[in-house]
Amino acid sequence: MNILLTVLSIVSINDFGAIPNDNKDDTKAIQKALNVNGHITMKQGVYDVNGIVRLNSETLIDGNNSTFRSKLDTINNGRTSKNILTLQGNKIVIKNLLLDGAYTSGNAKKGTNVSSLLHIYDSKNILLDNLDTVNHVSNWWGKRFNFSDLNRDHTKDMYHVVYIAFSKDIEIQNMNQRGNIKTEGLLIYESDNIIVNHFNSLNSKNIWTSLNITASDNISLTNSVVSDGKKNQSGSSINFIANHNFIVKNVKTTTKQGFDISNEIDDKNARGRVIRDTSYGLFENCHFEGQRGLYAYPSIGKHKDLTFRNSKFIPTKEGYATWGARIQKAGTIIFEDCTFGNNKYRTFGLILGDSDEVNITNCKFINPSIGVYVYDKTFGKINLNNNRFTGNKYYPLRFAGKKGVLSELYLSKNRVFGDIKFNKLYTIEGDFSIKRVIK
Repeated sequence: MNILLTVLSIVSINDFGAIPNDNKDDTKAIQKALNVNGHITMKQGVYDVNGIVRLNSETLIDGNNSTFRSKLDTINNGRTSKNILTLQGNKIVIKNLLLDGAYTSGNAKKGTNVSSLLHIYDSKNILLDNLDTVNHVSNWWGKRFNFSDLNRDHTKDMYHVVYIAFSKDIEIQNMNQRGNIKTEGLLIYESDNIIVNHFNSLNSKNIWTSLNITASDNISLTNSVVSDGKKNQSGSSINFIANHNFIVKNVKTTTKQGFDISNEIDDKNARGRVIRDTSYGLFENCHFEGQRGLYAYPSIGKHKDLTFRNSKFIPTKEGYATWGARIQKAGTIIFEDCTFGNNKYRTFGLILGDSDEVNITNCKFINPSIGVYVYDKTFGKINLNNNRFTGNKYYPLRFAGKKGVLSELYLSKNRVFGDIKFNKLYTIEGDFSIKRVIK
């Protein structure tokens, strides 16, 4: 994506009175510099900034590896970060800048603000290059909040460290959520033509979800390493909701929960794309690690096509609700040259529910309790070809459920090693029905 800006001279915020590292508010000086032509740079250092709003404008900010530091909202002895920049316009470029929410410790309290450090909405041609974030915490909207509130009011901010919405042609590269982010990481909402490359988020032990992309189309997420919080049990490393036509390539997740794909939001008053009931795309050369490596769980409808190539699904825990990958309700699911499980933890490799067609080819299932677990509901065709199962006292392929029905099961050139239960490639528990088996 090549974003061309109008050729204008770049002015320095220091010429308008901003002084680095003096612990004084530089907001007015920066606003004056932006008002000249919107293209600013600065001497390297730390600048204290609060609530700059720039609308219907072209904006270029070259931070020269500087820091914009927020103020804290301390109402009722709470501690939440205030917004640094709110931008809206045709071309927006921010590079070589660290946004610091100034948060060290403590919690949000009633009455403290809900805000991101950077909020961009109703914009196009956006480039964020080497824009890092650190030390952010926000209050959050109450239980009555739903995503449709954002559709009703595009100016509404969110509790994510960076929030971009209702925009198109977005490129984010070399972004690092450095640490001490206590609420949510980056959110991109209802936007089109998105490139995220070299996004890293590893050091926030209390973060909920590090990367959120919701109700968006034409997404490329590549070359990124992402972790969810080490303490907080909520959230996941990456969460996609109701996204169409995405490519996820060379992406690794770590810690408790890996990659989540949910579908629609079950809300009677919901509006906008978030209510659509499909997600579809391609995963390639990925490594999803956690107590649940990958979880796709639509609330009402079905995913469309989901394809996984040369990817790994590695559990990091044994016990209840642990697996390599689980997909509930989909159209066509394809796994090619993938690996499920490892020698350290014994759990489910792949769990499937209610899908039209499933093709699993050239995959490895290592140390599972059950390699492929097909549970209940209705399936069209399941095809297992040239897969390798290795373990001890395990089920390579297991069908279970009172209402489960599979129209066609194709089995070809699958190899099993170790002690398999009942000495069978596949077994059936309960009243699950398979109409036709082709070997």
